[in-house]
Amino acid sequence: MTSDTGASAVEVTSAAASAPLARRGRYRWVICLLLFLVTANNFMDRQTFSIAAPVIASGYKLSNSDIATIANAFLIAYSFGQFLAGLFVDWLGPKAGFTLAVACWSAVSALTSLGRGVISFSIFRFALRLSEGVNQPGGVKVAAEWFPPKELATAVGLIQSGSSIGMMIVPPIAAYLIVHFGWKAAFVLIALPGFAWIPLWRIFYEPLQTSRRVGEAERCYNLEERNARSRSEHDQGKITWWRLARQRVVLGVALARFFEEPAGWFYFTWLAIYLKNFRDVSLIHTGLLLTIPMAGFDVGKIGGGWGSSRLMKCGWSLDWSRKAVMLMSAVCMLAAIPAVMAHSPLGFVLLVSVATFGHGCWATTTQTIPGDVVAPRWVGTVYGITAFGGGSGAVIFMYVTGKLVDMHGSFTVPFVIAGLLPMVGFIAFSLLAGQIKPLRFSVAPGER
Repeated sequence: MTSDTGASAVEVTSAAASAPLARRGRYRWVICLLLFLVTANNFMDRQTFSIAAPVIASGYKLSNSDIATIANAFLIAYSFGQFLAGLFVDWLGPKAGFTLAVACWSAVSALTSLGRGVISFSIFRFALRLSEGVNQPGGVKVAAEWFPPKELATAVGLIQSGSSIGMMIVPPIAAYLIVHFGWKAAFVLIALPGFAWIPLWRIFYEPLQTSRRVGEAERCYNLEERNARSRSEHDQGKITWWRLARQRVVLGVALARFFEEPAGWFYFTWLAIYLKNFRDVSLIHTGLLLTIPMAGFDVGKIGGGWGSSRLMKCGWSLDWSRKAVMLMSAVCMLAAIPAVMAHSPLGFVLLVSVATFGHGCWATTTQTIPGDVVAPRWVGTVYGITAFGGGSGAVIFMYVTGKLVDMHGSFTVPFVIAGLLPMVGFIAFSLLAGQIKPLRFSVAPGER
C-alpha cells in the first residue's frame, strides 16, 4: 500500500512538473523581483559612502589611508559577517531574517549621517555591513529554494543584478543630494526605501512548500529535481559547517573569491576618489560617469547567470558551464591595466566598464555554486564560508591600496594588481576545486 501511494505521488509530481509553462505559474519570479529590489537597496546604502568620500575626506582632513581604514571596517564585517549571516539565515529562516536585517541596515545607513571622523565612520560602516551580510546568502538560499537547478543561475544573476542597479543609480542621486542638500541628507534619504520594502516581503514571501500563493504545478516543477537530489543526500549524516568547509569545491570557491573580490571592492571604493582627485572630474560629473561601469557590472551580473544557464541547456555540464564563464570573466578584468593608462576620463571609464562587466559575471557564478553543490538548507552556510575568503582578500588589498597611493601618489600599481588577481583566482580555483557537482557525504558511525 505504501509503495503504491509513493508511486502515485511521484507520478503526480512528474505530471505537474511536465505541465506547459503557462500552467506551471510564474510566482517564483515575484520572489525573484523582491530579492532584486532589496539587493538594489542594499548596494545603494553601501555605495553612498563611496560617493560622499571625497567631500567627507576634505571636510574632516582624512588621508587615503584613513579612507582605507574606514573601508576595511566595512570589509572586516563583510568577511566575518557573511559567515555568521549564512548561519543566521539558515537558523532563523529567510522571512524573519530578511525583515530584521533590512530594518537594521536601513537604520544604520541613516545614522551614518552622525559620523565625525575615522572611528565613528568605521563603527557605522562595520555595523552596516554586519547587518547587510544577510542579503547575499539569504538571496541565494531563497533562490535555491524556489528555482530548479536549470533556472538557478539565471535567477541568481537577476537577483544579484540588483546590486549593480543600486550602484548605477546611486552615484548621480547621491551626488545631486550632496551638492544641493549636503552629504548627511544623502545618507538619510537613501536609507528610506529599505523600510518600505519590509512589509512587501512580509506579505508575499512564504517557504515554497507552504506558500498559498503558488500553484501546485509550479510547486512540483520547482521541487522535482531538488527532491531527486534530496533523496540521494538522505541519511548522509550530520552536516556541520566545519565538514562543509573542508570540501574541495567549497575551499576552491573561497580561494577564488579571495583573489578576485579585492578587484571588485577596489572599483566600488576608489573610483569616485580617483576620478575627482586624480582626473580632476567634478563630483556631479563623477556621479554621471560612474553609471557606466556600474551598468557594465549589471550587464555582467545578468549575462553571467544567463550565459551559464544557456551553456547547460546546450548540453554543457554544470562544471564546464560555470568554469567557462569564470575564465571569460577573468580575461575581461584584465582591462583594468590599460584603463589606468587611458588619456581621457571617458576612455578610462569605458575600459573599467569591461572589468566591472567581468566582475559581475564572476560574482554571479561564484555566488551560484553554493546552490549547485548543497541542498537549500545548507546554502547560507556554504555561501558564508566562501564569502569569508572574498572579504579577507579585500581587506588586505584595501589596506595595501591606501598605503600605496599615499606613498607614491598614484593608482597605477593598484589598478595593475586588480587586473591580474582574477586570473590568479581562476587558476587557483581550477587546481583546487575539482569538479563542480552536488556533494555527497559519507556517514560516520553514530551519525545516522
